[in-house]
Amino acid sequence: MTSSLPLQFSDSSQRIELEVGWQLLVDPSGRMQREDAARSSGWRPARVGLSWNAQFDDLRDYMGAAWYRVTFHVPAFYNMRHVLLKFGAVDYFCEVFVNGVSIGTHEGGYTPFSFEITNTVHSGTNDLLIRVIDPPMDEAQNRALFPEMMYNEIPHGKQNWYVQNSGIWQGVRIEVCPAIYIERLDVVPNVSGDFEVIARLAGVGLTANNSELTATTQLQIEVFDSTNRCVFSGTEPLNSSSPILHVKGSIRNPKLWQPDTPALYVLNASLRGSVQYQRRTRFGFRSFEARDGKLYLNGKPFFMIAALDQDFYPETVHTPTSEEFVRDMMTKAKALGINLLRCHLKVAHPVYLDVADEIGMLIWAELPSWSDCWFPADHFSTMAAVRSDRMFWEILIRDWNHPCIVLQTIMNESWGIDLKDATQRQWLIATFDRIKGLLSPLGRLVVDNSACEGNFHIKTDVEDFHQYYSMPDQVTKWEQWLSEFASRPAWTFSPFGDAQRTQREPLLVSEFGNWGLPKLPDELPWWFELGFGTREVTRPGGVLERFRAYGLDKLFGSFNQLAEETQWHQFVSLKHEIESIRSYDSLNGYVITGVTDVHWEVNGLLDMWRNEKVYARELSALQQPDVIFCKLPSYSFFGGQKFEVPVFISHFSNSDLKGARLRWSTSSGASGEVHPGHIAPGSVQLLTTIGITAPEIKSPTADRLELELRLKSGHRTAENSYELFVLPAPNPRKETPLKFAPSLSSAVVTALEKAGYPIAQSSDKECLMLTSRLDDSELHLHNGGRVLLLATSDNALRSEAGLNLKYRVGSELDGRWFSNFNWIRTDTPPFSSVAFSRILGFESARVAPELVIDGVPPSNFDDVLSGITIGWLNNNGALALQARFTAGTVLITTFRFEDYGRDPYATTLLDALIAYAISGECEPSLELALLSNLSS
Repeated sequence: MTSSLPLQFSDSSQRIELEVGWQLLVDPSGRMQREDAARSSGWRPARVGLSWNAQFDDLRDYMGAAWYRVTFHVPAFYNMRHVLLKFGAVDYFCEVFVNGVSIGTHEGGYTPFSFEITNTVHSGTNDLLIRVIDPPMDEAQNRALFPEMMYNEIPHGKQNWYVQNSGIWQGVRIEVCPAIYIERLDVVPNVSGDFEVIARLAGVGLTANNSELTATTQLQIEVFDSTNRCVFSGTEPLNSSSPILHVKGSIRNPKLWQPDTPALYVLNASLRGSVQYQRRTRFGFRSFEARDGKLYLNGKPFFMIAALDQDFYPETVHTPTSEEFVRDMMTKAKALGINLLRCHLKVAHPVYLDVADEIGMLIWAELPSWSDCWFPADHFSTMAAVRSDRMFWEILIRDWNHPCIVLQTIMNESWGIDLKDATQRQWLIATFDRIKGLLSPLGRLVVDNSACEGNFHIKTDVEDFHQYYSMPDQVTKWEQWLSEFASRPAWTFSPFGDAQRTQREPLLVSEFGNWGLPKLPDELPWWFELGFGTREVTRPGGVLERFRAYGLDKLFGSFNQLAEETQWHQFVSLKHEIESIRSYDSLNGYVITGVTDVHWEVNGLLDMWRNEKVYARELSALQQPDVIFCKLPSYSFFGGQKFEVPVFISHFSNSDLKGARLRWSTSSGASGEVHPGHIAPGSVQLLTTIGITAPEIKSPTADRLELELRLKSGHRTAENSYELFVLPAPNPRKETPLKFAPSLSSAVVTALEKAGYPIAQSSDKECLMLTSRLDDSELHLHNGGRVLLLATSDNALRSEAGLNLKYRVGSELDGRWFSNFNWIRTDTPPFSSVAFSRILGFESARVAPELVIDGVPPSNFDDVLSGITIGWLNNNGALALQARFTAGTVLITTFRFEDYGRDPYATTLLDALIAYAISGECEPSLELALLSNLSS
């Protein structure tokens, strides 16, 4: 992007943007000298402000050394004494030569730096040559070429997860300044309207000729509001004894910066008198506090509705595609109800923060990690800590005046620190205290270690934690974990006796989420063949071939139709998770992973191209300061069933709810209205309990429950809706007797007997045998009988059968990070009896399988009646499979039925499986291998 170096802006300095004419030379040896580079014939045209990985297909994965060069013209400027060469960011290390002279080096891939080149530059044509090193991730190569800069000891964030970012990826500029100039402008504002300006001056004129220029120059400060009205003006004489000036002022009734009204003030600082110079910056009046377990923005209760932003771009990687592209993303995020973005393990580009300031998006900043799960995640070194500390200082200088930044994380998930080591824990405490002290004038909170399973906090302003579960498969685990976290368990803080916990840190679920596949363009992007290392489940490449090979085209029609249904599944998962978080008064916010997809990781609310996913309107209605929600007593209901539904509100808006009306209705015709009592801001309260009778129906029906809360004025402040999954009252087929094998659960046997199924007294082949192990039913199958196998363990089949049963827990099949999608054939038995959608939702929560049937050839997937696919349609397996075995037929399923007779979905599904297994429609083509030699 142009204008790629929007640092504190000077109106009066002469600037030359070095944007064109650049060349790049790759040096795989890492040993090339300046003279060799100049003579080389391998130069190619290139851009700065964009990594070489983004520009060149053959350099997509290249890490190592390279050279940049450009010539630039400097005119003869009148009365200018300083020439500065400024860089926005170079990843990772660089040495800079001007006209053959080495003028300095810089280490650190995310932050700006500059060099004084007054004595090496001249009027006319000048040569600029830059050697860049981005240490390779391969340890052996790294040690051989650049042992002083090991990849797992330099801040790099998640570049190794997606794509590297190497070279001059932000802009380059020449600035020509007078003998005295303003180097920095820092503003310390207070919501009262008081503020202090700290102006840092530089230049030879500060001391030359007995500070003659200093004595005849003044600093003038002017502050303008959004209407360009001057609301403050003051002057301060320069001080020959110090280059730092402090100017205090006050603005009456300042407009506060906040998401709805992001009021920005422009500070204009001018040198007047013997030296003429001007610099501008922006700031806002904003407070952000953690107090008594709550968050407060400008003194009012604040509920964090956030999304994690990896801040990668479709074609330009780390560099924003354009200011408009960033603004479009943040505007869409705000429309979804997002009030904060957690910019994850990356130092955001200045344009990103400028836009956030302008549109009112709060930012949670993080220091890029130096180590993660690609390496020993707990690798710590003194050099890594020094680099991180230096990087923070440079970030602080650059981003001081941004009101959007309200939080700062030091470590993420203990990547780069061994929290079992007492010395390293003390380092983290000391680092927290130092950063906290530096940020305290700005009202920014600090997080020591944004924690997850296996690590913890030691000292922090915010008690946050990450957790991922597959929905609805692991909803019980999610609910149990959330209940425990909301009660401030001991496991979120250090168990070593050094935790400095106040018990008043606000609780935040700072990572959770689910996948929803994006709709694909006609031309697939370059990153389609990338994945998370060697984990095939994450690789998009070949997804269209897998879509056809496993017969999903017959089920969904097109891939984009499947993608749309996975997005709806993502929404219902998020909806449950969000509502469960907001049901706890002790929880103060959440961070969804993430705001956009990032290459293979497709858990975004927007796709990689920043297109909205299909549920944008529904999610927007849910993610508001005021939310009304229900706690359904069951995930499914029988027709005619009576039940009660409690309705709650999480109230964080500024609206006065006195006189408000809660209205509800169902698509089957029931309705009601309630007038809630007093509801305190910043609280969660029960509004009412609704009595509902499910409609009498003949086929699976989703009865829609709609709720809205209107203020006394009639304005709707909150709305929500639920699908009540209603199934016909049970009516099991009882023509064919059942035979129970010894392996079958006694609870299931008792429940089926109670349901009235006839029980076979012998092993007649006309009966249906129910078993949990195939070898219990070999003789029955050999005699031409039919078997329903309810597989509850991985030894339910023998390997000789050609299939395997795999536990999902603890593997990529569990769907905790790479989401799983459980699908059914809705238009044919047995699943037509429980069909609400082709991808199963919460109606199936009580039967969610713990095992997957693996090994079904793609050519036999017509016999898969229900299946599972993971991530980008990888690890395809069966959850219900029909097959032939010798002379008989077996229907195998891993759905769970311990709630048969209690849960409507479990009851209806097992009845349907029994009816299908004994029907003539169960005619599989797949043949299982012979288990053993049978003799009669």
